[in-house]
Amino acid sequence: MNNETAEDKITREGLYTGFKVLLSYLGQYRKQILALIFMGTFSAVGNGAIPYIAGRFFDSITDLSSADVFGFAVPLFAAILAIWALVQFVTYLLDWRISILSEFLSNRIWVDYLIKGFGFLLELPLSFHKQHKVGEIGDKINTAAHSLEVIAGRIVINLGPQLLSIVIALVITFAMNPVLAGLLVFGLSIYLFTLVIGVRPLSGYHKEYRKRIWRGFGDAYDAIANTAAIKQATAEVHEQHRLMTQMRSALPFWMKLTKVWSNLTLYQRFTILATQLAIFVISIYYIRGGSMTIGELLAFNTYAAMLFGPFVTIAQNWQTIHSGIVNVQETEKIFQTPTEDYAPKGSEPIELEGAISFDDVSFHYDESKPILKDITFSVKPGEIVALVGESGVGKSTLIDLVSGYHFPTKGVVSIDGRDIKRLNLKDLRSQIAVVPQEVVLFNDNIKNNVRYGNFEATETELDVAAKKAHALDFIERFPDKWEQLVGERGVKLSVGQKQRVAIARAILRKPRILILDEPTSALDAGSEKIITESLEGLMEGRTTFIIAHRLSTVRKANKILVFKEGRIVESGTHGELLELKDGEYRRLYELQIGLHD
Repeated sequence: MNNETAEDKITREGLYTGFKVLLSYLGQYRKQILALIFMGTFSAVGNGAIPYIAGRFFDSITDLSSADVFGFAVPLFAAILAIWALVQFVTYLLDWRISILSEFLSNRIWVDYLIKGFGFLLELPLSFHKQHKVGEIGDKINTAAHSLEVIAGRIVINLGPQLLSIVIALVITFAMNPVLAGLLVFGLSIYLFTLVIGVRPLSGYHKEYRKRIWRGFGDAYDAIANTAAIKQATAEVHEQHRLMTQMRSALPFWMKLTKVWSNLTLYQRFTILATQLAIFVISIYYIRGGSMTIGELLAFNTYAAMLFGPFVTIAQNWQTIHSGIVNVQETEKIFQTPTEDYAPKGSEPIELEGAISFDDVSFHYDESKPILKDITFSVKPGEIVALVGESGVGKSTLIDLVSGYHFPTKGVVSIDGRDIKRLNLKDLRSQIAVVPQEVVLFNDNIKNNVRYGNFEATETELDVAAKKAHALDFIERFPDKWEQLVGERGVKLSVGQKQRVAIARAILRKPRILILDEPTSALDAGSEKIITESLEGLMEGRTTFIIAHRLSTVRKANKILVFKEGRIVESGTHGELLELKDGEYRRLYELQIGLHD
């Protein structure tokens, strides 16, 4: 009969996962681990000898005999005291080096795990990032990394020396007095039994606690990232209340954890107290009978502390171990997500010409909600294609298919006659540039933001690109010029300035395929004229897709694709589509110029 509970299964699987991950990182530092084992062995032997030496010292105080030390008669207690001091000195030095090396290893594990975690996130497909909160995922990885650091530094790295100390203490206590040693082992067994039984409900409580905390961090990150929108809506109190509600929902589970640990700690302390009392009471019999000295009792009691010590440490840190295991287990689930296959088997480097075709392409995230249906069209190199339609009809999704962020659920997308699934995605994307409606800038200087289009760009190339994008004038007016910081998400730049930075970035990229996602929709007339001139130069000779809501921006397109409910319902030039009296394009155009209410 299997009595394993869900909590037991979580703990067992979590222990396996957590320690497997930890050992994989420790394995990268074999030399340091071997050094720790070597020093830890000598430290354990030294620490194991100290109680015995101390016991002999107390027994020798009333002994007037002498010891021969290098030909000199030295009182026995002085010789023993010197040995005790020497052993202590050596073990202190060893423990000092062990502490430094342990800190180094645990911190390296923390850093390595963070690097792996955030590097892995960048390798995941765009669909993953669209479905998960960045703040929540980031906090999971950071928490797991910190948990591994703590478990490694406090417990695992010191486990070997502590186990050796336990063995030494057991051997010596049984040699000193088997009855008292048996009593000590009995008390220790009760202590461990209490620990094993007491921690069973903890994994469930901690999992629920962390789940709510992670959601709270996700909400907090979203709020901070959208501070301007919150202030505009005067929603500060609303967001604070939402975060407070989410975080406070975690408190009952934390209190359950605290109650379990408080009760467990109390029971364990009573166990240690009862064991010590029993040892002291029984030892009176042995001391009065002359089979045990006061010094031996003191030594025995110290060995008892050595036996309980590692288990007390584990018990005190078990909550950390438990929470760490849950954290690592949750993060490792993220690491099971398939990463993007940038270079499918048989893929070859490609130098794009810019010919693109869609052959009966459909796409959906959910089968019951198709986004694109039966899309067929072709584009010649250097042609300008405009995608027109109301919001939510699939225009941006089609662009994602061109960039290889998603693949069709039916049909074939071809670039220069080759199925996009067979292309090296990094090669493909390196030859595509995007000028989005909302420009993404990093909290860095202008130079590095422009250079994000081409990290190898020279100073001259930067100047040329900025000049073509009509950005050089405003850059030169800044006090720090190219070194000017743009602020979080580019808040120190106007909308028009951010667009010109994006265009300069695209120019540096020297793309074969250009994607313009309504780049002038949020601009005033003066800025729009400047941006339009920059874009016309950028589009020349390049296959260009324009996602357009303002139809005045698509008049020069070689082809306009009109979308409705995920399908292409019309295709042609601006003039051709206006001739269709009941056409969707004409309806949208007349709405924009005010011919219809």
